[in-house]
Amino acid sequence: MIPLLLAAALLAQAPRPECITVTGGRVCGYQCKTANGINGKCAESPIGICVQHEGNVTCFDPPPWLAVAYGGKPPAPKCLTDGSGAACGYNCKNVVGVVACAQTPAGACAAGPKNKVVCADPPPEVYGVFGNKTPPMACEEYVQSIACGYGCVVSGGALACHKTPFGLCDIREGVPVCFDPDKHVICAGGTQTRKPTCTQHAGKLVCGYTCATVGSNIACAKTPQGRCDDQGPTEPVCFDPPVRGGSSNCLKVIGAE
Repeated sequence: MIPLLLAAALLAQAPRPECITVTGGRVCGYQCKTANGINGKCAESPIGICVQHEGNVTCFDPPPWLAVAYGGKPPAPKCLTDGSGAACGYNCKNVVGVVACAQTPAGACAAGPKNKVVCADPPPEVYGVFGNKTPPMACEEYVQSIACGYGCVVSGGALACHKTPFGLCDIREGVPVCFDPDKHVICAGGTQTRKPTCTQHAGKLVCGYTCATVGSNIACAKTPQGRCDDQGPTEPVCFDPPVRGGSSNCLKVIGAE
């Protein structure tokens, strides 16, 4: 009986869709806003948000998998307006009328040169592993470039970051190169996902697992369980078995369950 009562209470608290009148008819959804009764929009989910600005309406809905990653209740997004510009999401930034927001709570945005705002978000599998403890991304600026992610590296005037906490960046011919494990590898490994390595050989840089070389050729497996053979006559041969396993939460987030 108690679970039924709790379910009924949650349903009673859930916001109900609404409808508003705009030129040409009606629009329905959540957090509906209208601009002078002419333009109107609504969010598509109860955790969506809309804002009216300069005769327009901007709406934003967090990605559906975010609710799974956060156990049903992700942080509420916000909207930021500046002049004629508006954007909704997380960790919003603006520079001279240009506004942008990350799509997820651990995403990051930074105002860069030439009136530019750059944003990036951890992929779903990172949220599937860490949930509400997902490490936030950071943004770095170098000369006229800006990038957001993890473990950003600068070399040869270039800037690059890996996309997950399990990735890495290295330098190839003076330019940063980044590599991240596959989403299935991350779900299966969870917080203990093994970081790949990068290997330099004969002027080449390759990142992955259990790398092997044959002559001037080099190759790496894409998974920790993979293997690369160095007994061939001309180049390494690599094999990766299917990756299975992982928490139910992570597999749902990446759409594998």
